Amino acid sequence: MRERKGLDILKTVLITSREFGSQIDLQHRKNLEQYFAENGWQIVWNSAGSAMSAGDIIQQDARQRLDAILVYSSSDEINQEVFKQCRNLKVVSRHGVGIENIDVLAAQQAGVEIKTTAKMPGYETVADLTFALMLSLARKVPQIDSTLRKSSWYRPVSSDVWGKTLGIFGLGRIGKAVAKRAKGFDMKILVNTRHPDDAFVATNGLTLCSKEELLAEADFVSLHCTLNQATKHMIGAPEFALMKTSTYLINTARAGLVNQGELLAALKSKTIAGAAIDVFETEPAVNDPIIAEGLDNVVATAHVGSYTVDSLRRMDFLVAENIVEAV
Repeated sequence: MRERKGLDILKTVLITSREFGSQIDLQHRKNLEQYFAENGWQIVWNSAGSAMSAGDIIQQDARQRLDAILVYSSSDEINQEVFKQCRNLKVVSRHGVGIENIDVLAAQQAGVEIKTTAKMPGYETVADLTFALMLSLARKVPQIDSTLRKSSWYRPVSSDVWGKTLGIFGLGRIGKAVAKRAKGFDMKILVNTRHPDDAFVATNGLTLCSKEELLAEADFVSLHCTLNQATKHMIGAPEFALMKTSTYLINTARAGLVNQGELLAALKSKTIAGAAIDVFETEPAVNDPIIAEGLDNVVATAHVGSYTVDSLRRMDFLVAENIVEAV
């Protein structure tokens, strides 16, 4: 382990994407860099335009010992080998709440702290996007907008959202925020969750049900689960077969919750009416098969669930503060 003497030795943080801090304005990025500098940190940036593999991170540590990693993407690979080789590492700070790409057990064994931005109210922002996608998909907003911009008057018959049945998988903070919005649309709300909040369910008039019941009855199915071994590919061909052909799937959680190949097949065969997707197996999703297919029953966004000015400003500083406070 590198020996530290005095206060003049800077600690090093690897930031896995140059996008960090750049989405708002130049001054915001400068403020973040200044915050690190004032607290004795120097920044090493990922020079590539893609997520970092474990090998990339280990090579960077060999060039310059890392005290912290700021993980920007769920596609960054923070596995057992990273914690084994990066022996000076003290904290991994996730920009967001998903840690499925981080080997938490290996981190614990190596004495490395894992931090996320879970304590900020970004779940409301994600719930907003969930409903925006639901409305866009049902009312065919992207297709109408695109066609009208080509000087073509296109008025397709679409689907109501108001008064329909919404099925929610996962009743954490985002799931609850989506349910509250659905109440404003006078929707019947079905919930399947491993951790029911009985008081919230009763107060908001939700109905707890089995996975099969939810899939069979819902007009819209929205995913808000953590990705783990129990939930990986929880939605696939058998589940699509249970859904009505008029049902829409919305996923603003994690791509791995859905078998992507079987989703593509269901969309092409019109087994389900459509899907709205904000998350992908590999990001940036420039070569994603579902996007490449160009289907008109798909609405896709580039993992922007928490990408608002207010939410990003809070999240950017919180992920930095988590590092400074941990070391």
